[in-house]
Amino acid sequence: MPYCPKCGTEVPADAKFCTNCGTALGAVTPTAPPSGYAPPAPLADLGSRIVAGLIDYIIIGIIAAILFFVAFAPLIAAPMWMMDGWGAAWGWGWFGGMFGIQFLLWLIYFTYFEGTSGQTLGKKFAHVKVVKDDGSSCDFGSALVRSILRIIDSLPAIYILGIILIAATDKRQRLGDMLAKTIVVKA
Repeated sequence: MPYCPKCGTEVPADAKFCTNCGTALGAVTPTAPPSGYAPPAPLADLGSRIVAGLIDYIIIGIIAAILFFVAFAPLIAAPMWMMDGWGAAWGWGWFGGMFGIQFLLWLIYFTYFEGTSGQTLGKKFAHVKVVKDDGSSCDFGSALVRSILRIIDSLPAIYILGIILIAATDKRQRLGDMLAKTIVVKA
């Protein structure tokens, strides 16, 4: 079977254009893929990705709660007279503090693990892995893009947009995967 000379994707022998990158192929002869190219493993299914995500969010939630209570222990133990007239403001401050801690953990956790090994703890448990769409390892830049775009993928709630995109796209990519040029494969 021939391969595209530009991206290394396997193409039918009679193809005029690469189905992955659109490169005009002309007369394609069976050749080996470009050096350094490894075809990606089979794509991960939606169920495995959901399981991995749930595990990761439970881990992040537990760590965030511990850090939040350690960081805000003096405020929690503050005398009630300090709360008079300030209760609502303190409540929003706690909410904002918890959200900030969780967001920072989220960004660090996913970027570090996906940027180094392609797998978070949840992905290891679910036997899936993030790779670049050309089959190479995920790097920190791609992992950071994926992590930041989780905010949009999680809209309007509980990852609805991400789930719809994963189910509707050929490469099972959410928006973060599309922009980072990554895919999630079985490990």
